[in-house]
Amino acid sequence: MSTTETIVGAVTDIVGGEHVVADEESRHFYSADISFEAYEPAALVARPGSTEELAAIVERASAEGFAVVARGGGMSYTQGYTPATDRTVLVDMRRMNAIREINTEDMYVVAEAGCTWEQLYEALGEEGVRTPYYGPLSGRFATVGGAASQNSVFWGGGAYASVADSIVGLEVVLSGGRVLHTGSWARSGCSPFLRHNGPDLTGIFTGDTGAYGLKAAVAIRLVKAPSVSLGASFSVPDFATSTAALSELARYGIASEAYGLDPFYTDVMVRAGLGFLADHPWSIHFGVDAVDESIAQAGLDFLKRIAADFGPEIDNTTVGVFKSNPFGAVQSILLGPEGELWLPVHAFLPLSRAQEAAAAIEGWFDDIQPQLDQHNIKTSLLTAAAGKDFLFEPSLYWFDELGEFRLDKIAPEAAEEWKSIPADPETRSVVLDLRRQMAKRLDDLGCCHIQVGKYYDYEPLMEDETWKLTQGIKQLVDPDRLINPGSLGL
Repeated sequence: MSTTETIVGAVTDIVGGEHVVADEESRHFYSADISFEAYEPAALVARPGSTEELAAIVERASAEGFAVVARGGGMSYTQGYTPATDRTVLVDMRRMNAIREINTEDMYVVAEAGCTWEQLYEALGEEGVRTPYYGPLSGRFATVGGAASQNSVFWGGGAYASVADSIVGLEVVLSGGRVLHTGSWARSGCSPFLRHNGPDLTGIFTGDTGAYGLKAAVAIRLVKAPSVSLGASFSVPDFATSTAALSELARYGIASEAYGLDPFYTDVMVRAGLGFLADHPWSIHFGVDAVDESIAQAGLDFLKRIAADFGPEIDNTTVGVFKSNPFGAVQSILLGPEGELWLPVHAFLPLSRAQEAAAAIEGWFDDIQPQLDQHNIKTSLLTAAAGKDFLFEPSLYWFDELGEFRLDKIAPEAAEEWKSIPADPETRSVVLDLRRQMAKRLDDLGCCHIQVGKYYDYEPLMEDETWKLTQGIKQLVDPDRLINPGSLGL
C-alpha cells in the first residue's frame, strides 16, 4: 500500500510544491465543513490549476489507492466534501477559476469549477448578460463547481429554479483521471450550447454531491441582464400565512426571488438598519427583474395584487438592500446577530405540502422550547420559492467557538468582537442531536433535499430500482469507490 509520503511527492510533481499543503493544521482546516459532524483529515490538500493537472492528480491518486474529494468555497453543512478516510487527496478547486468563454451570441458561458458566483456575476455584467440562476447568498465564496455538485437556489431562483436547471454541460474528471463532457459539448467539434443531446447525461452529475466525478468546468445558459429590478414587501400575521402567500406567488413564476422572514431574521434586518421591520415580525418579500421597466412594473403590480390577499404592503427597502449587494450577506448566513453559530437543515416540498411541513416544524419548536431555553438555543424559519417548489430551511443558533473558517469570512470588526466566544461542546452536542431529529421529521413529511452530501438519508428513501441505477452509475464511473466515498450513501 502506498504511503502518504509517496502521494505527496507524486502530487507535488504535478502541481508544484507551492500548491500542496500537508501540515496537520491545514489538513484539518480544509477537511472540516461547518456542520461539526465527524470527518477524517485528508492526507494532503492539492490545488490544481487546470483540467490536465486535476486529471493527473486523480489518475495518480487512483493508482495509489487514495480517495479524491473536491472542495470549493467550503460552505457545505451536509458533509459534502468531508473525507470519509484519511487516505484522501482533498482538491482545493479555487485555482481553477478562469472564465473560459462568454458567448453572447449563442448565450452560454463556460466557467471553471473554482470560479465564484460573485466573480462570474461581475464578469457577465460587463457583457450585459447573466446566468438565469446567478448564485447563492454565499456567492462571494461559493463556487460554480460546488453549486453544480450540491445544487443550490436563491438569486434568480424564483423564476429559474436551481442552478442545475441552468446548466447546459459539464466537464468532469472521473476515477482514474478520465475526462468526459456532457450535452452537445460531448459531440466532436460542437460547442456546449445544448443540454439534451440525447439522454440527459448532464443531469447525472448535477446534484450528485461529488459522488460521480470532479467538476472541472461548467457551461451555463445566459439571459440578457435585466435593466430593471423592482421589489415589494408585505407584512403577514404569522408563519402559516407567510407560507401560503409564498406558495401562491411561486405558482406564477414571475418573481425573480420570493422569500419570507420570521422574527429571528427580522431582528437581523433591524440590527442591520431596517428598523421599520420591527413592527412586522413576519413578512414576505419578492422582486421582479426585466429588461424593460414597463414589463417589470406590470409583473410587480400583478404579484402585489396576489400578495394583498395575505397582508398589507410595507416599505420595500429590504428587497433593494439585498439586490444592491447580492453576495454581501455571508455574515448573516454563517452567524446570528450576536455571533451565534448557525446550523440548518433544508427541505424541498411540493407547494401543496408546504403549510403542513411548516406547521409541523413550528409545532415541534414549541414542544422543545423548554430545552431550547435551557441551553440558550435560538431558532429561525427561512422560506423561499424555488421555481414551482417550496424551500424550507429551519435553523438552530447557539453560542460556541467560531473557529478560523467563520472568522475569516466575516467583517473584521465582528471577528474581533466574537473571536473570544468560548467553545461549548455540551450545547453543541444538543444542537447536533436536535438537528438530526429535525431532519428526520422533515423526511417523514415527504421532503426532499438537494445538498445531500453524507448527512441526509438517501438510500433508505429511494425505491429499489432507482437505488440500483444510482449504484450502477457509480460502478461505471468509479469502480474502485475512490471519488468522494460516502457521498449519497455510496
